[in-house]
Amino acid sequence: MHRERGDGRRRPIVVTAPPREGVADTTRMDDSFAYRSTLPPGPRVAPWVVKAAVVSGLVVLAVAQFARWVVESERESFARGMHQVMPAMRVGQIEGASDGSATDADAEEATRIALASAQAAAAGGSFLDADPARLSALQPGYTYVDGPSSMPEIVSVAADRDTWAAAVLGPSGTCYWIRARDDGSVETGISTTCTAGALLARSPR
Repeated sequence: MHRERGDGRRRPIVVTAPPREGVADTTRMDDSFAYRSTLPPGPRVAPWVVKAAVVSGLVVLAVAQFARWVVESERESFARGMHQVMPAMRVGQIEGASDGSATDADAEEATRIALASAQAAAAGGSFLDADPARLSALQPGYTYVDGPSSMPEIVSVAADRDTWAAAVLGPSGTCYWIRARDDGSVETGISTTCTAGALLARSPR
């Protein structure tokens, strides 16, 4: 398009079309314009850090499982040891009857409990290990002596290498005795003599 000047000459007129809607006007931008991101780059985790964390977790888990196994094993071992030392017949032991409530049946039961304790004490050894001190430690509800019995709570005991015997005096004056040999045989009976030593060499009368 041209416009006529006052001197009769024409000069060109530059007409610029308006920018279309949605289209950026880049006619006034130069090469110095550039987009820049204001967000910092995200942190990167090194692969060896991830591996170290996984390995550490596995080690901690393994140590915890091992510690638990050790504790459970110790408890089972302790329970087995107590079961071997303290025979099941201890449940029926007489706690003492100084008030006169003991009976002849209690005296007879005391001989069987004494035998169970003697067998536990002699395990791995001989009947000589079932002495009064050892039996009193296993059965504190009774008093074990190498002399005569005078009441159901006092148990007379004696032993040699292959024989063990006990005698207990009942309230009625009857003496109940028990005798065991290393071949597994067990004898019981009553007598007027209530000293276990008399049961080793001969049959009681």
